Amino acid sequence: MVAKIRKIKNMKSALGIALICLLTTVSVRAQSYNDYHKNIANNRLLLTFTAGTTAEQKQAIISNCSAVQSFLHVPFPPVTICEVTDRSLAEKYFAEQPSLSQVSFFITDHQGHYAGVLDNFFVKLKDDNFKPMLQEKVRQLRLSLPQADAFIPRLYKLTLPTNSKLNTIAVCSLLNTEAWVEYVSPNYLLQPLVTSTDPLYSRQWSLSNEGTIVQGGGTVDADMDVDSAWMLTTGSIDIKISIIDSGVDTLHPDLIDNILPGYDALGDSTDGYPTPIEKEDGHGTCCAGIVAAAQNTIGISGIAPNCKLVPVRAFYYVKPQGSAAVPLSTSEAFANAMGWSWKVAGADILSNSWGLPNNLLAFLPGGVLPVENAIQVAADSGRLGKGAVQFFSSGNENDSTGPIWPAKLARTIAVNASTMCDEYKNPNDCSGESWGGNWGGNLDFSAPGTKVATTDIQGTKGFINGAYYNSFNGTSAACPNAAGVAALVLSVRPDLKSEDVRHVMAITCDKVGGYAYDSSRLSGSWCNELGYGRLNAYQAVQFAQVYTSLQSLKPTNLDFKLYPNPASETITIQTESASGTLQLIGLLGNLVQSVDITTIRIELSLVGIPQGMYVVQWSNNSQSVAKRLVIGR
Repeated sequence: MVAKIRKIKNMKSALGIALICLLTTVSVRAQSYNDYHKNIANNRLLLTFTAGTTAEQKQAIISNCSAVQSFLHVPFPPVTICEVTDRSLAEKYFAEQPSLSQVSFFITDHQGHYAGVLDNFFVKLKDDNFKPMLQEKVRQLRLSLPQADAFIPRLYKLTLPTNSKLNTIAVCSLLNTEAWVEYVSPNYLLQPLVTSTDPLYSRQWSLSNEGTIVQGGGTVDADMDVDSAWMLTTGSIDIKISIIDSGVDTLHPDLIDNILPGYDALGDSTDGYPTPIEKEDGHGTCCAGIVAAAQNTIGISGIAPNCKLVPVRAFYYVKPQGSAAVPLSTSEAFANAMGWSWKVAGADILSNSWGLPNNLLAFLPGGVLPVENAIQVAADSGRLGKGAVQFFSSGNENDSTGPIWPAKLARTIAVNASTMCDEYKNPNDCSGESWGGNWGGNLDFSAPGTKVATTDIQGTKGFINGAYYNSFNGTSAACPNAAGVAALVLSVRPDLKSEDVRHVMAITCDKVGGYAYDSSRLSGSWCNELGYGRLNAYQAVQFAQVYTSLQSLKPTNLDFKLYPNPASETITIQTESASGTLQLIGLLGNLVQSVDITTIRIELSLVGIPQGMYVVQWSNNSQSVAKRLVIGR
């Protein structure tokens, strides 16, 4: 249990990971180790006591330091966070205490975000043949024996000796210069950004929006057409979705039938169940219900009610006296959560409603490369090489520069939040809520993320007293909505690669909100606010079933322009060369039109073609590129 011994001021900004109720490949070494001293926080210290030190002894030691304003013991890892008025004075005092094995510090971006430097770190070798060189460095620096990572090849965890004169970042800096090292990364203490005929089905506007008052009075049909998708599939029991979060109430009556054995990446023995000290620990249970709550006579229905859930506890909440609850985790815990999900549990989809502030990453020496590495390995090796499909929340800061990390990485799928009026979630939308999702940049698409009805930890341990929460908000809600749609897609096409799943979902999005979808990308037209648009489960499942009519995604430099879109009577298509074949394909796989290209600009008549969604595919020299076309009148 968290020992809340004294009030620690402004703990909400004290550590700096963002969970969001709201990858590029690891080919270069991350943030520089140079000049990190400039970014050491002067108002915080991180203490590690020797094993066997009692709570009373800890309190006596800390209380005798005049520079300490407040402190907080946390259970994982077992460290103490101190707020200090004079860091040098406090460091000198604590260095003289025999009950302390390490006195460390926080790195800050000087904008209110912090990451604590723990006494262990990670080294990835370029080749396992270099292990003797690592062992020699371990001997020279008196480090712990290297512990091989269970999920990432050639990655080793090392720990500083007690009372080491070198700090973790200094040791990492030394090792980072070795030619046989691929990367070195400290294990940071992080505060993630987390943003958040069943009787409650009538509240689930994201599945079928009737514009009712109980649904928030939104726009009719501003939903993902999940009820229509259920005519095709309600999910396969063979598809597994890992909820990497604060844990899931594995005994919840609306979830229990779909729950598989879970994992506690924090080293506890909860098997994915939360440690509900704070109400915010219900976050993971809310996400799980959105994805795969059962269809029965109680509560809600998940998007994929026949699919299976893998609960993974990767962070937990603490609440300093007089302050709001905040999530805590480590680089190691997040990397292990991802690795275990795909390698041990065999998860097809990873739903991650959390992230880190982009500003903070720029100030962390060595970055959080084990997490990026874990994302890359899951994308390459998950699902027997087809790749785990990894969704992340875009963030809740209303930032137009794009999603937070790791949603912004190439191997992940970034999801923004939409409203019941089909707007991107912003402070001035119809929901009446003041927050906004992050948009622009590397955003993929959007899904409902405000006032979403879902499951909660039973009793008094969750967000409210009960078993359901009717107002789960944030890109934290949008992310599992997207994961649920992906589960339906894989239920009808389990052979699809992860990038194909992204493409199928993107190309079938609804272009809603009245935004300028004026950017041409691989999966069609794109806008800053909603990406490729708001997800449509029905169209995605339809398209997935006939996706063999299109070539699997391959690197291609082909592109073409398609306008207007939506179209009614004619469509103009401008290609890059006067060769190849242009095809108009229906969602049932039927070939509607086929034209041999003899000029770079052609017009197609749409007269007599029914309204609906189609795919326009241009093929040229064994390559092809496809874009979505909507015909409406």
